[in-house]
Amino acid sequence: MQFGRMALIGATAILAAAAIYFGMRGGDGNGSVADLPPPPIVQTAEVSSAPICPQVPACAVEAPPPPPAADPVMREQRRFARNDRDDDGLVASAEYLEPRRKSFDRMDADGDGAIDFTEYSVKQRDRFAASDCDVSGTLTPAEFESTATRKDAPDPLC
Repeated sequence: MQFGRMALIGATAILAAAAIYFGMRGGDGNGSVADLPPPPIVQTAEVSSAPICPQVPACAVEAPPPPPAADPVMREQRRFARNDRDDDGLVASAEYLEPRRKSFDRMDADGDGAIDFTEYSVKQRDRFAASDCDVSGTLTPAEFESTATRKDAPDPLC
């Protein structure tokens, strides 16, 4: 008895769904999806001026507001404060040149106060050596691709 009641409920649900479906299609059962009116297009945050597909409504999630524009005055004040190491309100020549001197000292491997080409090109030579997987002294196109300085450059496969 329980099984018969569940079967009756299931059959009723299927018939109701079919009636709704065929009712939406014009009632004759021979219509197609193309006969249906297009769904309303909902425009929300400016995703684009025209929907990608007119049959699919635009995303209802609002885009976050754009970040505020950087204030050039504040940016320059922060840059000045970074260079004013002794906080006296003035940037002395030694304060301004200190980061460059540290960079120079890192490059001057032998400490002679001069940077020759070997010292200057150490990073590039190391990058070449790391990419030359077959240690041939030349780079194949695949090896050369890993020498790119961009962030998405592939790691050498050796």
